[in-house]
Amino acid sequence: MATRLLLAWLDEPSWSIEWLTERLQEAFPTVEVETVGEVRLPPQLFDVTRGQWLSNMVLGYAAVLAEKLGGDALLLVVRGDAYTPGLNFVFGQAFLGGGVAVVYTERLRPGFYGEPSNRRLYLERLLKEALHELGHAWGLEHCSSPRCVMRFSNSILEVDEKEPRYCMRCAEKLMEAGVEVSSAYIIG
Repeated sequence: MATRLLLAWLDEPSWSIEWLTERLQEAFPTVEVETVGEVRLPPQLFDVTRGQWLSNMVLGYAAVLAEKLGGDALLLVVRGDAYTPGLNFVFGQAFLGGGVAVVYTERLRPGFYGEPSNRRLYLERLLKEALHELGHAWGLEHCSSPRCVMRFSNSILEVDEKEPRYCMRCAEKLMEAGVEVSSAYIIG
């Protein structure tokens, strides 16, 4: 039986969700990626003083949503910026091995850094962060391999340096957890 991955979003354009859905289906051939639609987050999860979502609270809300919708895993894509206590910002967050992940897209957009809009670069960053956070949701920790998508990223430059693929060690761990990874998403 295939794992059922639910994909929900907030304020993200349909073209990026459609593209991401196709890439995730390619990356995980035995995972059924199902878009469940746009969600609204409770306003108290947004820190108006900072202008950011409080990520650990959003992640908790995503876990409740996942339980309510009944998938095996859930990825929530939020068009916005977020932080968690102790960090000024996060690109995403997941419950390690808990099947729930969130990606925040504001800092993935070239415009955030004063650069011209670049759809290809944005989508590549979105895919990397989705693969990274889903890796955590399925039990992977950070990886020391510089090219592996599971490498920790403290800046957008570090996101850009890694590949949208898992190293062999991380791919094998995912497969041991029951999540098959397509060879195109494994560093050779």
